[in-house]
Amino acid sequence: MEPEDYSRLIARDLPASAETVPLAEAVGRILARDVPAPAPIPGFATSAMDGFALDAPALDRARTGEPVPVAGDIPAGHAPVPIPSGCAVRVMTGAEVPDSAAAVVPVELTDAERTGVVPASITVTGLPDPVVPGWNIRDVGEDTAAGDVVVLGGQRLGAAGIGTLAMLGIEAVDVARPLRVGLVVTGDELQPGEGAPRIPNSNLPMLASALGSHGFTVLPATSSDDPVEFLAVLDDLLPEVDLVITTGGISAGAYEVVRAALEGECSEFLRVGQRPGGPQGHGERAGTPLLHFPGTPAGAYLSFHLFALPLLTGTVLAQRWRRGLYEGPALQGHRRGVSLVPATIAVDGRVVPAARARLRDFAGADAILRVPAAPGGIADGDGVDILPTGPGI
Repeated sequence: MEPEDYSRLIARDLPASAETVPLAEAVGRILARDVPAPAPIPGFATSAMDGFALDAPALDRARTGEPVPVAGDIPAGHAPVPIPSGCAVRVMTGAEVPDSAAAVVPVELTDAERTGVVPASITVTGLPDPVVPGWNIRDVGEDTAAGDVVVLGGQRLGAAGIGTLAMLGIEAVDVARPLRVGLVVTGDELQPGEGAPRIPNSNLPMLASALGSHGFTVLPATSSDDPVEFLAVLDDLLPEVDLVITTGGISAGAYEVVRAALEGECSEFLRVGQRPGGPQGHGERAGTPLLHFPGTPAGAYLSFHLFALPLLTGTVLAQRWRRGLYEGPALQGHRRGVSLVPATIAVDGRVVPAARARLRDFAGADAILRVPAAPGGIADGDGVDILPTGPGI
């Protein structure tokens, strides 16, 4: 079974609910639903240029080269002043134009100074022929009509989305509640104590940070290789989370605690055709889905990107691969399945592989390169599948 097949096998809908948060706290969150514009943009007719708003008689006068009297000034953010017939008023970009304005003539097409006091009159030095009605005037709703969907539900809200919503006066939005993920890292060798060899626990901080960087809430835990202790830890988490990820204890050895506790009753274990990270497992307990990752740090890291992240985001792995142009030595496919290689995406889009596939090599990479199984492989200049691994991707 290839990784893409396994991702489809474990795919399922996870619980979804929404919460309302202030706009300032919504950056990076997933919108729960479409957001329609509550009002048009602009909400009133505005000037698209710094210049002079002229009514129709003043435009006729301007075409003859006669001076046009200037009857007032409208800075942006100030109430408009009426235009006496045959006159002009100075307007700034974004200012509301009077109802009787036929067009706004840019200041550079007049003999007026660009700054300073309002002139008593202007002479227009150039006009298009014809002057279209409403020239340089932005109509109500020209940018956005009331009711237009301005940001789509399901999108991650970025800076432009925040600005768009703020422009509409929206102060709070409905966003998806972060999914809660229980994380259980197993192994006697990871437990604190004296008198026996110990290994620093890298999987817990690594996976907790990976989940947190994508906006998920993490409930971390550890367990020894005692099945009774493991089940107690697992069952304590189940009522609080939407998914549980375990690491370690799923191979074919004598002390495989996850397999011993769950196989046949709750979970299935298998080998996916990939390296690293071939041993995998999945299941359900008390209605909560379970994913079981290998205990090797590189295998656990890859399992997160290939299997957990697609499941948590409602996608499958096959949808997440991107294409790139490979630059590097020929890589021969492995007979046991797909090889997953750390890679760097250069500024010009070239995909450059790391020499090895240790966790430290993934630390310096920003993508996972997919090398097809034997007899396949990759040569310099080939198009390749890559999986970006940056935060929030």
